[in-house]
Amino acid sequence: MSKQQGDEGAVRGMTLSLLCDHLLLLHPEQSARLKNKQPGMPVGCLIEHINAAALIDGVSQIINSDEPKSEFEKFKLLMEASLPDRQSSKHMAGRDLGRLEPTASLKYQKAA
Repeated sequence: MSKQQGDEGAVRGMTLSLLCDHLLLLHPEQSARLKNKQPGMPVGCLIEHINAAALIDGVSQIINSDEPKSEFEKFKLLMEASLPDRQSSKHMAGRDLGRLEPTASLKYQKAA
């Protein structure tokens, strides 16, 4: 999401987040759990369930089509277009590691 400016922009991200949470509360699986007095699923878990169901539906559509190979190619293009392309800073990814030789103190400890 792009950075929003001012008071109105600051509220937009929160509004979108609350709308998403509200819609996930109305999800049939979540509603059934709440109706049966069971604890609700965390949002992340529910999103994983939704993603898995979408993948299963996509594979089922490929298998049941008249031309599975062409249907698979369409599905593959759709999936590649929808996957995010993010740069991660975790685990030192993309960072300059500098020198990689052992320091003088490490050489001394090795000799001892």
